[in-house]
Amino acid sequence: MATTGDFDLYYSDEPFSIMDQNQREWYDPDLISMWRQNSIFRPIMAFTKNLMGVRATKMHINQLIDPHPDTTPLASRQIWAESIHIDSRQIEVEFQHNGSKIALHKYDDMVTYWKQNGAVGLRPLLRGTLGLNEVEINDMLARNALIDGALTSGYTLYMNDAEDFGDVGITSADLFDVDTCREIWLGMSIRGVPAALGPDGNQSSIVAFTSPGVIYDIQGDDDWVSVLNYHDPGRALRYEVGMYKGVRFVQSPKLILWNCGTITARAPINSSRSAGDGAPASTTKVDGAYKTGQQSSSITHNIQVGAFTTGSAASLAVGDIITLHKTTTDAQGVTGGVDYSEGTLLNRRIMSITASGNNTLLGLDLPILIDYDTDLGGGTYGYITKGRNIHATIFIGGPQAIVAGVAQPPRFYTNDPIDDFKAIYRFSWDQYMGYQLFRPEVLEVVFSAGSTRYKGAKVIQ
Repeated sequence: MATTGDFDLYYSDEPFSIMDQNQREWYDPDLISMWRQNSIFRPIMAFTKNLMGVRATKMHINQLIDPHPDTTPLASRQIWAESIHIDSRQIEVEFQHNGSKIALHKYDDMVTYWKQNGAVGLRPLLRGTLGLNEVEINDMLARNALIDGALTSGYTLYMNDAEDFGDVGITSADLFDVDTCREIWLGMSIRGVPAALGPDGNQSSIVAFTSPGVIYDIQGDDDWVSVLNYHDPGRALRYEVGMYKGVRFVQSPKLILWNCGTITARAPINSSRSAGDGAPASTTKVDGAYKTGQQSSSITHNIQVGAFTTGSAASLAVGDIITLHKTTTDAQGVTGGVDYSEGTLLNRRIMSITASGNNTLLGLDLPILIDYDTDLGGGTYGYITKGRNIHATIFIGGPQAIVAGVAQPPRFYTNDPIDDFKAIYRFSWDQYMGYQLFRPEVLEVVFSAGSTRYKGAKVIQ
């Protein structure tokens, strides 16, 4: 049975089509393609019009409240009727400035051999990398807006009667219960969400974005239908894998909120580390194959942590995925918990654990790409945390769950060198946009435990 709902039609209003200044023409279609093909949450976002000409830091979007359908009969000879009443409500979107830059010395472009898609040199590679960076940032902003919006509006469910992140356990009862889909259908139907009122999986459908762990946990149900059995070729959403009772499931590891639950190990990073540090020396190949990161004398091949405030070094094991972060939050029921929306948060796999006096040295599978070189107080440069993972399943019943207010859409720049030898080329992008909950009634998020496996046996984590 083919799915012909509106979700597949909302690719035409992406923000790049209005980019007509300070752009190389050949780059625009690449960006549009990248946005369509790589963004997970793009199909369920609504973009407002470009407001670059308006000098403001916020946007207000007005919605009409429909009149009440009064069924009281009129008198047979009545010639005047009372006026019906309408009202309005308002959504406020505050713009946020996001952007990134990559710099390149002309000498590196001359002597470094890189080749991608037939093009030799670093410049084409860096432009493509910057484009992917823009997509990833906007995808994470959209994910955070969806989760934050559900938490704010109260359209949330927790498995096993949990009340917050700190209450989510790691037993089979804490896994996602696929029958929850029926509850989502019921709630959205009563709220009048159009996708929930149509035939299951035919003219309308609810879409659930979830983690690979949740997909693993529910695929064995007898009512699970693979995407190959109900979709015409080319009609599936990106990473759509199947359907259960009319709910279409899309999987992405971005829906694992790593270590955001109950903390089992926490220690401060007590020695400054810079981007590029952390990965093993060349004598240790990651997964027996990769010589990861740089090997110059300026690179430190570990992260140093001090005394554990929760757990101990014995609470960690090679293969664990830990979170490196600079901030903490109590907002989701975990004291000093990991904030999934922190922009500098990094998740890394432990490759080695070595005692060094009163400290512990952790070798990571990938170098850190954020500087941890600012003392946050008391010689702490950040934190490493191991905790229970929270798996978020985002149910969407329409394309306007969140809105992206655009003051300036993403713009990419190739800046002219300004140094004495015109040596440093800078490629950058920025945007002024704000993501805001728009129609909370079409959004619901379920938080659960989930099966996790990187290597070895799968675990509930």
